[in-house]
Amino acid sequence: MLYRLLEGLDRTLDIHRQSTPRDVLYDRICEANDDPYVVVLDEVDQLEEKDVLYDLYTLSHISLILIANDEQEFYSNLGDRLYSRLTGSERVQFDPYSLDEIVAILDARANSGLADGVVSREQMELIADRAAGDARVAIGILRTAARKASRGGAESLTTEIIDAAVPDTRSELRQKTIEQLSHDQQVLYEIIEDHGETTPGTLYEEYEQRCDDPKSRRSVRNYLGKMEHYHLIDADGEKRARVYRLSESAFGARNS
Repeated sequence: MLYRLLEGLDRTLDIHRQSTPRDVLYDRICEANDDPYVVVLDEVDQLEEKDVLYDLYTLSHISLILIANDEQEFYSNLGDRLYSRLTGSERVQFDPYSLDEIVAILDARANSGLADGVVSREQMELIADRAAGDARVAIGILRTAARKASRGGAESLTTEIIDAAVPDTRSELRQKTIEQLSHDQQVLYEIIEDHGETTPGTLYEEYEQRCDDPKSRRSVRNYLGKMEHYHLIDADGEKRARVYRLSESAFGARNS
């Protein structure tokens, strides 16, 4: 992460991504104090070495914007000194998009990419409802439906075309999400897929066997939490009685 930050600061001359010690990377960031910088870290709850956040927090020329999927999980894994700093920071809660907000997003996309009359307001509301507050899913449904209409020679979308586009979109986005997982996360996903369902103990034991450099149990829990957040897996039960299985819920829709 420090190397990526140095890349953004254009300070990677004579720095090697793999072999340069962390202290050297940090010192180089300290020296890059000619101008103030804002560092935005997405999915910071997945960051394994969170103590690096404290080091960055102490630098006067660095301002941090931290984005987390699970705020409670993020704070539960912080050391005391970092926790005391960040709990006093300003927090912004992003709620799921409302139906009207998603319709506005779709309307902008339709105006720039589709001919007039291809999709109606009512159909955009239907797409927004199917997306369950997820703008990425809604945009994907609109795109897939437009392709289906074009291939079928239809001049405008229909309810049938939209309904047919929903599972295709969810499948496509699910596959893209799987491909974007790290190697360790993909190994965990494959183990769950192979077993159908598995307990944390069995899952971690097999994960250790399949990986040359397995991460800690805490890191694995974070990985599983991310996959659960993105509806790739479901988890039932608590602690040792917990069971993981591949998610059967629709991509982008919360389990009810």
